Amino acid sequence: EVNISVSFEEVIKQIKDMAKLRGLCSKLSILSCCVILLFSNAYAQKENNEQRKKNINKNNVQIDPTLISSEKVPANVIKTFNKRFSSATEAQWHNNGEKDTFYIVNYIMREVQMESLFGKSGYWISTTEPVDPDNLLSACHKTIAMFFSKYKIVAAYKISRSDKNNQFLVHIIESQNAKSQSITKIYLDKSGKLINIEEPTEVQENKTEKIDKKTAKEEAKLKKEFEKDKQLDIYPTKISDDELPNGIQYWVNKNYPDYIFKNIEYLIDEDFEEEGNIYRIVIQRNGINQPYATVWFTRDGEFLQLIDEFRDTEIKNEKPAPKRQVGENIKEAFSAKYPNISSVVWEENDDGNWIGAYTDKYGQNFATFDNNAQWLYTRTLIDYTKAPYAVRSAVENDYPKYEATKTYKVTAPEGKPYYTLELYLKKDKSTISVDFQQNGKPLE
Repeated sequence: EVNISVSFEEVIKQIKDMAKLRGLCSKLSILSCCVILLFSNAYAQKENNEQRKKNINKNNVQIDPTLISSEKVPANVIKTFNKRFSSATEAQWHNNGEKDTFYIVNYIMREVQMESLFGKSGYWISTTEPVDPDNLLSACHKTIAMFFSKYKIVAAYKISRSDKNNQFLVHIIESQNAKSQSITKIYLDKSGKLINIEEPTEVQENKTEKIDKKTAKEEAKLKKEFEKDKQLDIYPTKISDDELPNGIQYWVNKNYPDYIFKNIEYLIDEDFEEEGNIYRIVIQRNGINQPYATVWFTRDGEFLQLIDEFRDTEIKNEKPAPKRQVGENIKEAFSAKYPNISSVVWEENDDGNWIGAYTDKYGQNFATFDNNAQWLYTRTLIDYTKAPYAVRSAVENDYPKYEATKTYKVTAPEGKPYYTLELYLKKDKSTISVDFQQNGKPLE
């Protein structure tokens, strides 16, 4: 038998326990509903906010001011682009206006986002396409490691150029810029050597601000020294040609290449009192009783006056006759070949070609272009001792009585670099120019 008798008190207790349990479950159900409702409202609010942002973005569309339609691109540029990149799609053209001589196009080809640069006259300058950073030359990685200790490579690009001087562009984030994710751009040549480093904009601005302050301070100091310099009664009695401003040396080398500096004075001339102290220089052809000339320059190296009795020429503060100006197409071609050179002086030679003179870390350079903007060659002035041994031996053997006055390393679109030397013969005071290959053989 089973005893099923239960006291009333026990039944009441069980009912109360059950009621408590039911109440607890009811509370848990209400709490669950509240939580679900809270999350539903939050998600709905998030969707509303995102939709609101989308609506704001629709009403405030940021338009690239450089973006132009293909109808505004010169026909020659479009023709070159279509011929060179016939399978390109989704082309978008960019230009900064009438003063901008370049056109940039972004497009898709072989399922890769690419960018090309064209001159205003229609010639192709360069094309940039992404590459896998892991596939970069080991020399590129070594070069970057030389200049940066802690960094992360985030992108890499190959830049194919019309002058065959292809480059690599590598984007890195330095450790100190990890928070801002600012990009440092590194340009390398096709062998992996460093060309240029572009720091993030904010870093450049900070440096520019410091440089501007320093420059302003230096200019104020120079101005003060200039005013004081005008009042001095004692000047250097001996000045070497190495101490002269670059402008003076360039003028003499150009106009009197076979002359040397015989006497240099730094003084106040009554004909140029407003200039303060100036240079009065006597230059003369090397040797005894040779022709000479006297020339005046400002303290900054600007030409003032020339007296040359042997040429029956006298120039005094006269404005030069109007010269033919270098064409924009030639300037574009120069900028494409030497993008890091900002200061260049143009001169037209006797053949009607244009010579762009500029200075870089290698020294003085003279790039020659024809009137069709084709680069012909570039001459770099070097020390004679830096010419290959084979070249110097050839000069000593073939021209034993001559003295090398100027030596140039010449690079051209085709062939290996060669060397041009200007040789001076004291016996008849004549100068000749000869060309040698790197192995010392005459250039054919």
